[in-house]
Amino acid sequence: MDCCDISHQINIPEGSKKIVLAGNPNVGKSIFFNSFTGIYVAVSNYPGTTLDINSGIYEDYTVIDTPGVYGVSSFNDEEIVARDVILSADIVVNIVDAVHLERDLFLTQQIIDMGIPVLLALNMMDEVEKNGLRIDVKKLSEELGIPVISTTAIKGIGLKGVKESINRASVGNSIFKDEYLRGKRDTLSEEINNNADTLLILEGDPHVAAKHGVSPLPLREDIYKLRRQRINEIVEKVVSQTVVSNSFKTKLGRFMIRPLTGIPILLLTLYLLYQLVGVFIAQTV
Repeated sequence: MDCCDISHQINIPEGSKKIVLAGNPNVGKSIFFNSFTGIYVAVSNYPGTTLDINSGIYEDYTVIDTPGVYGVSSFNDEEIVARDVILSADIVVNIVDAVHLERDLFLTQQIIDMGIPVLLALNMMDEVEKNGLRIDVKKLSEELGIPVISTTAIKGIGLKGVKESINRASVGNSIFKDEYLRGKRDTLSEEINNNADTLLILEGDPHVAAKHGVSPLPLREDIYKLRRQRINEIVEKVVSQTVVSNSFKTKLGRFMIRPLTGIPILLLTLYLLYQLVGVFIAQTV
């Protein structure tokens, strides 16, 4: 089997476009998959791994689920399978946990940088309010350059809107504004003529590089830093706190992620843990 070729694993009807569901672990992808496909689900084992790929039919589309991953790469079986399926996609429906945008949007931005049309499902919106947050969905859509649909999948809210918006999926705003990285990408693109493969080669993926007979480039760290900076900027613009955010839980969360207060909290927690386990249980008891 060639790298990134899923034709041997999934029976895709001739002329059918592929909708790929992608997201971090535990963001509710299975609910979206069931909403798209109903009971018409096929399970295929991916060669060389113990992982199964679920696929089904929605109207004229073949819908393919992927393992939950934090990025598209080749560090483990899950990422390899997700990479190959995403590379084959005509449209990616990216499901993210709205409460943890700083984490989940990293994968979103990477898929956008690959030049694949994306539709973002902003899931778990009911938890956003509970956690004292407010998300400017319109602003998020503008920043990413792709449609964003608010959903609470477990309650069935927004699922219809996602399906109705499939044809609105678009190629978003790439991070490649840095002249050095853009120059590297453009030079490589002349030889490869595939945006997604080009990006993964720049990020050092050895399998995709071997597929094209070139050497992987050591630019992963530079690209990841640029992508992380971009996501942080977006989150700063679109996420705000509400009055409810003055709860003890929210305040404690803020204190724990700031070095000035977080380090003392860490030291206090370790001390109390030592007193409980190392002194009381190990010695006194």
